[in-house]
Amino acid sequence: MEDLEIRARKLSEEHKGIKKVALSHSGGLDSAVIGTLLQSAGFAVTPIVVNMGQQSDFSRIEKNARAMFGKCIVVDARRHFAENIMRGIKANCGIMGHVNMGGLSRPALARAVCEEARKQGCDAIAHGASGTGNDHLTMENSLRVLAPDMRIMAVVRDLDLKRDSELAYAKKKKLQTNLARAEKFSADENLWARSIRQGSTLDPDAPLPEDAYKWTVSPKMAPDRGADVEIEFENGIPVNAAINGRKHSGILAILVALNETGGHHGVGRLDALDDKVVGLKIRELFECPAALILLAAHRELERLVLTTKELSAKRTVDAAWNTLVHDGGWYTRLRRFLDAFIDESQRPVDGVVSLQLYKGGIIVKGRKSRNALYDRRLSGRDTKGVFSQKEARQFAKLYGLQDVIAYMIEGE
Repeated sequence: MEDLEIRARKLSEEHKGIKKVALSHSGGLDSAVIGTLLQSAGFAVTPIVVNMGQQSDFSRIEKNARAMFGKCIVVDARRHFAENIMRGIKANCGIMGHVNMGGLSRPALARAVCEEARKQGCDAIAHGASGTGNDHLTMENSLRVLAPDMRIMAVVRDLDLKRDSELAYAKKKKLQTNLARAEKFSADENLWARSIRQGSTLDPDAPLPEDAYKWTVSPKMAPDRGADVEIEFENGIPVNAAINGRKHSGILAILVALNETGGHHGVGRLDALDDKVVGLKIRELFECPAALILLAAHRELERLVLTTKELSAKRTVDAAWNTLVHDGGWYTRLRRFLDAFIDESQRPVDGVVSLQLYKGGIIVKGRKSRNALYDRRLSGRDTKGVFSQKEARQFAKLYGLQDVIAYMIEGE
C-alpha cells in the first residue's frame, strides 16, 4: 500500500509549484483513490462532482467526499450535456455497434470541471481516466483546450494503477466509496447511457450477471403489454415525446421518461467490443433505452424526408463525425465543419414517428412529416396511382449497362 503513496510522491516532483488540484470526482473507486494519493503527495484536493444526469445519490457522494477531503462541490451540467446529446442525435451517434457515450459526455464534464476549478483558484486538474480506453483522450483533449494554463494530471494512467491494487488500498484506508460494486465491475452513467466494464465483463464469452444491470429488466421479464411512443422532431431534434398518451417536453424530460419506460420494457441493452485508439479491444456493456429509441425514430424520419443522395452523403459525414467524437475530437475545427453540413441536412427533419416498445424490441409503427418525399399517388399501383410503369421501360434497358458489358467481356 505504501508503494502507491511512494509512487504518488513523484507527482509532486513532476508538478513542482502546483498546490491546489481540482479533482473530477465521481464518487467511485478511481476518484477516491487518486484523491487520497494526491493528498498523501502534499496537494490540496478540491473534489468536484458533476451532475450529468446519472442516477446517483449526490448527497451521499458529497458526504463521503467531505469525509475524505474536507470539502466537496457539486455542479449541474445537465443542460450543457443535453446540448451535446442533441448534436449527437442529429448525427445518429452510434459507432462500432454501440452508442457514442464518452465522446459526448466527457467534453461537457471537462467544461464543468474547468469552470469550477477556476472559481476555486486551482492550478491543476486531475481526472481518473485510465490509459486503456478513450476517456483519457476525450478528457485531456477537452481540458487542454479549455484550460491551457493548468496542469492536467491523469493519475490512474500516469502511475499505471492496477484495479486490484486500488481496491486493496481503498480497503486499508477505509475510503468512502462503493467497494462491493467496485469488486464486481466499473460503471459509468449519465443522461445518455450507462456503461459497465472491467471486472465481471472481462471474459467476452461470458454473459453479464443480471444484478449488474440497473436501468433495464431482462426482455424475458418485461411486461406482456408493450408501450406506445410518439416522438416529435423539429430540425432533427426531439422536442416532444408521448408515452401511452402522456406528453413529455424538452430534451431532459424526454431522456428521463424514455430511459424509465424503455428500461421497464427491456429496451436498451448492448454488448459491444470497442476498438480503442490505443489499439486495444475493450468489452463494454451498455444500458441506453432513450438513446436507442430516439436514434431509431430519428433515422426513420430522415429516411422519409431526405433524398437518396442526401442520405448517402449524410451517412459518410455521420461516420466521420462519430469517429472523430469517439476518439476525443469534440473541441476541433473539423467537428464544427461537419456540424455545418449536419445542421443544414436537418432543416427538413420535422415530423412524428410512432413506435412500440415490446420485450426489448423497438417496432416502428408509422411516420409522418410535412416534408415527406413519400407520395401515395406515386408509390401505389392501384387505379389511383399516377406513375406510369411504362416510363421505366427504357430506363431498365440502360440501367447497369456498363456492368452488363463488363460481365459479358469477362465471361468470354
